[in-house]
Amino acid sequence: MVEFEPRELTDSVDNSRGGKEGWRSRLKGIVSAVVFLGVAYLALGWMAHIAVGMISPQTESKWFRWTDEIFDDGPPPPKRMQGLFDRLLQDSELADFDYRLVMLESDDMNAFAVPGGLIGFTTSLAEEVHSEIGLAFVLGHELGHVQHRHGLDRLGRSLLTALSLSWTGIDNSFLLKGSVNLAELSFSRQQELEADAFGLELVRREFGTTEGALEFFTVVQAMEELGPGTPSRLSNFLSTHPLTPDRIRALEAQTSTGPSR
Repeated sequence: MVEFEPRELTDSVDNSRGGKEGWRSRLKGIVSAVVFLGVAYLALGWMAHIAVGMISPQTESKWFRWTDEIFDDGPPPPKRMQGLFDRLLQDSELADFDYRLVMLESDDMNAFAVPGGLIGFTTSLAEEVHSEIGLAFVLGHELGHVQHRHGLDRLGRSLLTALSLSWTGIDNSFLLKGSVNLAELSFSRQQELEADAFGLELVRREFGTTEGALEFFTVVQAMEELGPGTPSRLSNFLSTHPLTPDRIRALEAQTSTGPSR
């Protein structure tokens, strides 16, 4: 009888089942899922944007007129702010929304835009920005959000995403929700830069100058440079906006190149 001697396994033999090869498969699956989610999210955004384009400004204003009730108890805007706002509304390139200005009592230095044309600002912001052009730019920035339908766009995308999650039955997926949240943050910051450019151009058209338009950002930057312990009055602003130096550089570049027609 011939004695059998087992040979040693060589490097070419696949002895990694459940080991490295298993992790590779898992990694490929995760990457594929992330890519799929990214493509699906972009598709939903495109669908929402198309749908928003089919809604007239007048219809959007009617849909969101109820938001006025939220600010019924707030103080009236100062005559100075209302005057600047009314002057900006004279611009012929603004879409036909039902624009109105409201003021909110808050220590948080911020301004906001609601779909349909409602523009708001906080008492803290009004106290920190002193020049007319600086205030006009803040208002013009928020008008830019309304003009570009940013609020309705994001709302439509969120609704379509929620419906899609519900249909797939994986609306509790941490990975999926995390990916959507990150995409929303990035999308918001892109919108902010677009609103910046619109607001600066609007101020240039209506006031003939952009001198002092960046006052709000210089105030914000000074607070940011305080380092750790940045005042909480900026917390909401900093959480959804691009870095202030980046915005300043983009606006300074726009100022140096003149009107963008």
